[in-house]
Amino acid sequence: MTDDDIQLIHSPLTQAYSADGHTLQIQIYRSEGAPWILEIEDELGTSTVWDAPFESDEAALVAAFEAIQAEGVHSFLTDAPQAAQAPGQRHPHAMGPSDDPMAPLTEAELAELDQFLLHDVADEGMTLAMLDGYLHALAIGPITAQPSQWLPKVWGQDSGMAPPVDDMAQLNQVLGWVMRHFNSIVSGFEEQPPVLVPLWDLFEFDEGPFEDAEVWAHGFTEGVNLNRAAWQTLLDDPQGQRWYRPIGLLGETDFSPEQHELTRTPAQRQALAEEIENSLLNIHAFWLPLRQAVYERQHAQRVSTKVGRNEPCPCGSGKKFKKCCGAPSELH
Repeated sequence: MTDDDIQLIHSPLTQAYSADGHTLQIQIYRSEGAPWILEIEDELGTSTVWDAPFESDEAALVAAFEAIQAEGVHSFLTDAPQAAQAPGQRHPHAMGPSDDPMAPLTEAELAELDQFLLHDVADEGMTLAMLDGYLHALAIGPITAQPSQWLPKVWGQDSGMAPPVDDMAQLNQVLGWVMRHFNSIVSGFEEQPPVLVPLWDLFEFDEGPFEDAEVWAHGFTEGVNLNRAAWQTLLDDPQGQRWYRPIGLLGETDFSPEQHELTRTPAQRQALAEEIENSLLNIHAFWLPLRQAVYERQHAQRVSTKVGRNEPCPCGSGKKFKKCCGAPSELH
């Protein structure tokens, strides 16, 4: 086969990603009948290629967003100096998602995401408060769940990884919001002292306003139930049971025989909500050593070394990367 015979199918999700004054090219492509390959190319033509292929181009795009947000744009640049920033420290200025993928969502962005979840996803999909609880469980739990495992539940039953949208701009926007919100939760726990801002509801009753974390707690338990077996060590531990108790009482259906009596009034539910922040800090500390070890192993398996455009293609064809899998092509 000659260079001209190579027929790569490029996903329509292939796109440029700009942040911190740099532009990365997210390339998603495959040959006929093969799984999708993910490549991120920097401004000098050096690429980072994922070792493992993806079953869908949506999964590849989510993996690209997740990696850029977790590791920063500079980790994908050729010989680029790393940003002078302490681990876990947030940028001191809030910028738009195209400028700083690490920035917490603004109030306006949270409101737009809330409206999208309320009106544009399936009835079984999550509200903003439920999503926030869900992401907290994923952020501090024992395993590093992949987006393919947890994103479908956000959009509702029988949904895929992508939100139900009609155009690429909205898909990128909604996925970017969810990933940035998840990253801001992770960053909050890494700060010293930790910054926790759980998003649960405030309701007006005859007695006055009360915080109610039932929906948030239900989202957290959904995160636990993604892999309850992995959580079982904490759930069996006496201290862990005390930490999980306010979340379980508010979020699970059959948590304890006295559950109804303990959650019947707005004042009781607010009192349980007020215990949750301390519970989250303790649960985070409980799983931290395991979570760090799992992340390091998965990261090492996920991304290969950088591939220059004139180096042999990692697919094994023997051709130069720029003449093989890295060859420019029109979208098919």
